[in-house]
Amino acid sequence: MMAERLSKTLQVVTLLVLLAVLAGITIWYRFYRVVRQPAWISADQRDTFLYGSVDADQVSGVPYWIWLALPRMFPEYMPAPGGYAALGLSWEEGREMPVGFAKQRIGYIRVTGNCALCHAVSQRNSPEDVPAVIPVEVGHTTDLQPLLTFFKRCAQDPRFNADEIIGEVETATTLSLADRTLYRFVLVPRTRQALLNPASVLFAPALLQHGDSPQTDTPFSGQQMKEMRERMKLLQMAARP
Repeated sequence: MMAERLSKTLQVVTLLVLLAVLAGITIWYRFYRVVRQPAWISADQRDTFLYGSVDADQVSGVPYWIWLALPRMFPEYMPAPGGYAALGLSWEEGREMPVGFAKQRIGYIRVTGNCALCHAVSQRNSPEDVPAVIPVEVGHTTDLQPLLTFFKRCAQDPRFNADEIIGEVETATTLSLADRTLYRFVLVPRTRQALLNPASVLFAPALLQHGDSPQTDTPFSGQQMKEMRERMKLLQMAARP
C-alpha cells in the first residue's frame, strides 16, 4: 500500500516537473529566444550602423506587427501623410523601414531603436535627386519628439485594443493561433501600457543614458556599445572630405 502511494506521488511530481519544464521552454521560446538579424546587416558596417540592433534583449521593443499597424490605424496623429517618414525620419529607397529602426526576433519579432535613429540624416544634392542617407552626421541629432509623441497618442487612444489592433495586423499577415493569442492577451495590452513612456520601449538603458548625457563614456561600458561607438568613428572618418 505504501509503495503504491509512493509510486503515485512520484508520478504526480514527475508530471509537475515536466509541465514546469514545458512552461519554461514555451516562455523562453516566445519571449527570449534570440535569432540573429539577416546576414546583409552584419556584412557591412554601414548597414550594421543603420539597421543593427543594440542591446535589443534589454528592452521590450514594439512588436513588429503593431509597429506596422499604428500609422495605418492612427494617421490623424501624423503631421502629414507618408507613415513614419512624415515624422522626419531618414528612409533609404527600397528598405522596409526607416534607418535607426532595428527588426529582430527575440521571442517575438520586435522593433527597437539604435544610434542611427538620432545620428543619421538625409540630404539631397538637388531638388530632383533622391535623398541620400548620411550614416553619421557629426553633431547632428534628429528630433525624436514627433515619433515619441505619435506613439504616446496612439497608446492613449481607445482604439488601441486587441480586437482593432489584430484586425489591422491581419490585413497585412495571417497570425497563427498561438501568435494571435500572444498578441491578444500579452503583447497588445503590454505595448499599449509601455508606449505611454515610448523612449524606454525603443531604447536600451545605455542608449537612454547616452541621450541624457551624450558627452559621457559611462553608457559605453558594454561590448556592443563600444563596438557601435568605434563604428561611428570609422563612419565619421569615411564621411570627411
